[in-house]
Amino acid sequence: MNSGGIGVPLGFPLGPTSVIQVTNLSSAVTSEQMRTLFGFLGDIEELRLYPPDNAPLAFSSKVCYIKFREASSVGVAQHLTNTVFIDRALIVVPCAEVMQPTRTVVMCKTTFDHRENTVLGKRPCLISFGS
Repeated sequence: MNSGGIGVPLGFPLGPTSVIQVTNLSSAVTSEQMRTLFGFLGDIEELRLYPPDNAPLAFSSKVCYIKFREASSVGVAQHLTNTVFIDRALIVVPCAEVMQPTRTVVMCKTTFDHRENTVLGKRPCLISFGS
């Protein structure tokens, strides 16, 4: 399997990417905390936290997708894997980007069902960035 030279093999080709997936996040984490932590590693273009800060239901964990302005920030961000943040060790992996005219679609190895708060397995997931 090709990993594009960075991160873990994802099962599909991975070229230079500027998006990471951060899993094993505490349910108490906020978007602001994630932006502060990863903002030291590079300029953040977009950040998505699932479930979002204002979710009406309680969840046991969260997942975050971060798009950096520079792809070089992804390699640096991966060094935060196993860093304990709040009460859990972070898992940081790169995600493939597929550019579309009005948005970016992100494909990652682990799929997280934010409605059920469960990891669905090793299927590619799709997250759209942009409008």
